[in-house]
Amino acid sequence: MAEVVGRIRQANFVPKRWLITSAIVLLIFVIFPFVAGTFQTNLMAKLLLFGTLGVSLDLIWGFTGILSFAHGVFFTLGGYAMAYYLKLNLSATANNYGGTLPDFMVWNGLKELPWFIAPLQYFPIAVIATVVIPAGFAYAIGSFIFRSKVSGVYITVITLAISSALTTFFVSQQAYTGGTNGITDVSKLILFGAEVPPIGLYFIILLFATLVIAGGWWLTQSNFGLILRSIKENEKRISFLGYDVASFKIFIWTLSAAIAGIAGGLFVPLNNFISPVYLNVAFGTQVVIWVAVGGRGTLFGPIIAAILLGQIQNSVDRITQDWQLIVGVILMVVVLFLPDGLMSLIPKKLLGKKNNQLERSS
Repeated sequence: MAEVVGRIRQANFVPKRWLITSAIVLLIFVIFPFVAGTFQTNLMAKLLLFGTLGVSLDLIWGFTGILSFAHGVFFTLGGYAMAYYLKLNLSATANNYGGTLPDFMVWNGLKELPWFIAPLQYFPIAVIATVVIPAGFAYAIGSFIFRSKVSGVYITVITLAISSALTTFFVSQQAYTGGTNGITDVSKLILFGAEVPPIGLYFIILLFATLVIAGGWWLTQSNFGLILRSIKENEKRISFLGYDVASFKIFIWTLSAAIAGIAGGLFVPLNNFISPVYLNVAFGTQVVIWVAVGGRGTLFGPIIAAILLGQIQNSVDRITQDWQLIVGVILMVVVLFLPDGLMSLIPKKLLGKKNNQLERSS
């Protein structure tokens, strides 16, 4: 891993037009909650989270060429960590049974809080868990996959299997996970002794999305990003040049899972629940669609696609429940006529230049 960290160097320049465009977009998002209603503000916050989840997948699929359907898994693991904290801090009077033990545990006959869940009643531990649990899980499976030199479609199959297996496991462990219903009716998020209002959550999520985009751009424009793109184009050649390809894959895979976990942790106080539905293949496929429609390797693309498709779903839902058909048609059009996604419609000079040669300096 020392080699990997040593390759993370700052990009040589930040394009002025890229900065101006980004600043204008950010200003629009800052103003948005003051002109939109509460519903649209909450919806936009959720779509920003989903878009950021798409960015985390873009780092490994768009830049490294690893297609994964397991990002819903990392998202959900982070979500459960935060959901336990909010559920355990629900006041006894607000709890269905007037006690401190979560209702779904009471329903299933538990008499005391399991030892592995008890630490999550403390906010610092819960915050750390939203990052460490998905990242640790990703590191474990990533080490196995990439050290074993599994590649291509086989990685995709493994991620599908992981998603299906964990969905079944979480549903079966009803006493600990809430089963199919998941964890619902959680307390409000409290920071510095005050309840965080919906607009406060919106700005926390906007800050998170901004940091992920900025950090992702810095990372992918560094020498490290050049190596990732080289791995995507020709993994054997970059290996012959002396790079430990597995270490680079494990690092970006783990980082991507950590981002997804934080997104899941922020999702819970926004929507007041988490359930195994976000573990399953259907949600993992949605994340893939956001990246494909927005444009792989663009960072901005997944957020644009998540917001666009989410707003389309919200509008179509008022007319018909067949919104998935509309999304399918959009995906087909993009694949046929815009194989590089919606971001390919934006002039490249607004996105900054890319170096084509791999820097060998240490």
